[in-house]
Amino acid sequence: MGGLDKVEKSLIVALWVSIIATLLLAEFSIYVYTHHDYGMKTVKTGDVTWACLTDHGTTIGCDTDDLQEA
Repeated sequence: MGGLDKVEKSLIVALWVSIIATLLLAEFSIYVYTHHDYGMKTVKTGDVTWACLTDHGTTIGCDTDDLQEA
């Protein structure tokens, strides 16, 4: 970098910073979409109580087989 002026050096540094930031953001996005956040909620419809499995807030499925009446 001996023959480069200040503007060229700044542009090269900005390019490297943007490349590193893009790679970190891509890695974080891959992590978020490949790791599940399972949860459970119960929903009562009439006299039936459903246990519903959720992932990132989206309901995956519901079942009543293992629930006991309260």
